[in-house]
Amino acid sequence: MRTFTPFHNSSLLRDFNSFFEDVSRPQNHQLFSTSEGWAIRVDLPGFEKSELNLKVENKALELKAESKEGAPHKRQPVSHRFALGDEVDTQAIHAKLDQGVLEITLPKKETEALKTITIQ
Repeated sequence: MRTFTPFHNSSLLRDFNSFFEDVSRPQNHQLFSTSEGWAIRVDLPGFEKSELNLKVENKALELKAESKEGAPHKRQPVSHRFALGDEVDTQAIHAKLDQGVLEITLPKKETEALKTITIQ
């Protein structure tokens, strides 16, 4: 399993694209920036919601997809790990599976408003 680190020390999209330079496997991910943060789309055709496991652990988002035992059409297991930086609000991450496409929303943390301190 390879670790993808989009939020540290360089451009988010450049790191994401360089992660997928390995042409030996199909590219089934898209990462894009939104006004609220980032989103990841993962093509998972044929998988059901119950066959997916998505969790945040140690500042990383881990996705695993595996066919259920006895499924009529067994698919190759999928496993990806995405390193998350401090900019991501891990408590507000959410995901939706729609017609074989998993969309994961990674909201930015709220920034603290600059507070002016009055000197007395």
